[in-house]
Amino acid sequence: MIERTPPRSPWLTVAEAAAHARCGRKVLYREVRAGRLRAARIGGRRELRLRPEWIDEWLGRTCAVVIVGGEQP
Repeated sequence: MIERTPPRSPWLTVAEAAAHARCGRKVLYREVRAGRLRAARIGGRRELRLRPEWIDEWLGRTCAVVIVGGEQP
């Protein structure tokens, strides 16, 4: 018998999104509450789902360039 895995959902849980962004879950909740990060709310009050592209967009907007060991231009 061949076991089939269900198709992977494009929606991430907060824990999966935190791993994707390499940050804590509380950071994501705070950013969603502040309106800086898109999320879909399902079920209860704190049940969120996020798309990887939303996280990447948020990271692109909020990241800062850090120069290590060199002079700043």
